[in-house]
Amino acid sequence: MSAIGRVPLFPLETVLFPYTLLPLHVFEERYRQLVLYCLESDSPFGVVLIREGEQVGGRVEPYEVGTLARIGRLRRLEDGRFHLLALGEERFHIRRLHRDLTPFLQADIEPWRDFPPFSQEEQQKLMQAVTEAFREFLRAVLAPYGVRASEVNLPDDPVLLSFAVAGTLQISLPFKQYLLELQDTCERLRLLHQVLQEVAQAYEVKPFDPENWPGLFSNN
Repeated sequence: MSAIGRVPLFPLETVLFPYTLLPLHVFEERYRQLVLYCLESDSPFGVVLIREGEQVGGRVEPYEVGTLARIGRLRRLEDGRFHLLALGEERFHIRRLHRDLTPFLQADIEPWRDFPPFSQEEQQKLMQAVTEAFREFLRAVLAPYGVRASEVNLPDDPVLLSFAVAGTLQISLPFKQYLLELQDTCERLRLLHQVLQEVAQAYEVKPFDPENWPGLFSNN
């Protein structure tokens, strides 16, 4: 991404992390136009969590840090709605919002990246701890379905690992947004390790219940 660029925005009641997937059901007219715009111009769009306002209809105020996304798989329904899979790319920071250029929001954006770690050794230790704790989490989640955690490939890059774990865990949206905005990889890994330890303690008391997990699709 260049220093500053302009992209359409898709405000949602969800947080998309880089290198993760987000299924979307697009039915609102302005976001149908956004999808068509992206297809015609080969443009990414920005996924941003809504700070104020409603996901469907009306004015929204988004958080300033979001994630660029590309349209992966796409299926257009006869009535003009879309089912698509958004592929998260890199994070961005909104410099300026544009509300009147198109039916959908647009924004001038700049890259938002992690700073280099103060200690590579500390980062590697945290990465190893998160990897081990996350595999334990996966074992508990996947065992009822006969899937082995060892069959799931995890990133060997600390930044990518932190995003993959953050995007998988069922945690509050404000906390997810906080993790997305963090520019300290070690701090993100440290917080995720703490969450995974708390989850492990919960599993000792209560088994995994898939009914408590959210649905696959996010509606606009």
